[in-house]
Amino acid sequence: MALKRFRSLEARDNWVGYALLTPAILIFIMITGFPVLFSITMSFFRWRPTENTNPFVGFNNYLRVFANPTFLLSLRNTFLYAFGGAFFKVLLGLGLALLLNQKFKGRGIARTLLMLPWIVPITASLTSWNWMFDGMYGIFNIILMRLGIITESINFLGQKGVALMCVMTVGIWLGYPQIMVMILAGLQAITVEQYEAAKLEGATPTQVFFRITLPSLSGVMKTAIILSVIWTFNAFNVIWLLTRGGPSNSTHVMNTLAYELAFVNMKYDQGAAMSVSILIMLAVFLFIYTKMQKENEAQ
Repeated sequence: MALKRFRSLEARDNWVGYALLTPAILIFIMITGFPVLFSITMSFFRWRPTENTNPFVGFNNYLRVFANPTFLLSLRNTFLYAFGGAFFKVLLGLGLALLLNQKFKGRGIARTLLMLPWIVPITASLTSWNWMFDGMYGIFNIILMRLGIITESINFLGQKGVALMCVMTVGIWLGYPQIMVMILAGLQAITVEQYEAAKLEGATPTQVFFRITLPSLSGVMKTAIILSVIWTFNAFNVIWLLTRGGPSNSTHVMNTLAYELAFVNMKYDQGAAMSVSILIMLAVFLFIYTKMQKENEAQ
């Protein structure tokens, strides 16, 4: 009898929780779910603002997007930007986390300064970077010319290849603080006894790093890598605000190409097809991330 009463109270509490969550869920569906479903639907129709009818075209929009010469370039740039950026973010985040995990004078100030890319509004950051990369008055050109490395100004954001490296640099600078914080939290979870035992056995700092620190951070590192790939894969603002696709579309990624197709060229149907393609790829990364999280919990 008591067990039955306990279950009824638990069920009542659950229903109260569901009732309180319902408005938030409905708002989430309206803000996120409806646009996604609408984009998926739009991708199978011809949808132009200058036309009154929207005939069903099946996968024709996808075929047109894939046949676009800029698509393969944007796909290559997306993977290069996502995986290359993730690699350097994790590498930089790991190095700085190891530094901040040590005790030294001014560590609090160093932590604050290293968090600035995350704290400063992204519009202010990108405005500063745009000025530094300026082909006439940018600080990078001034420094290189005074050092005698170059004799004439370089248009960093206007040259193929160079522009992509510049936006990747900005993306890494903006993204490393999140990775650094994750790895720093993982480092602080490693017990001091492990390091003390290694020192007693005469282990070198290199051996300690590869046999204790790195294995202990394996779960955090995997999570950091996949999250960094997802965050960077979904990037838009850095590339669009700095280059708008760059010279000869050389810095276009899939997100910026989708935006250009939909809102610059007014091809909403092809922009939707591109967006759905991005959604599918992100779903694959999310599946990998979820699987890794389950494996970490099982360990």
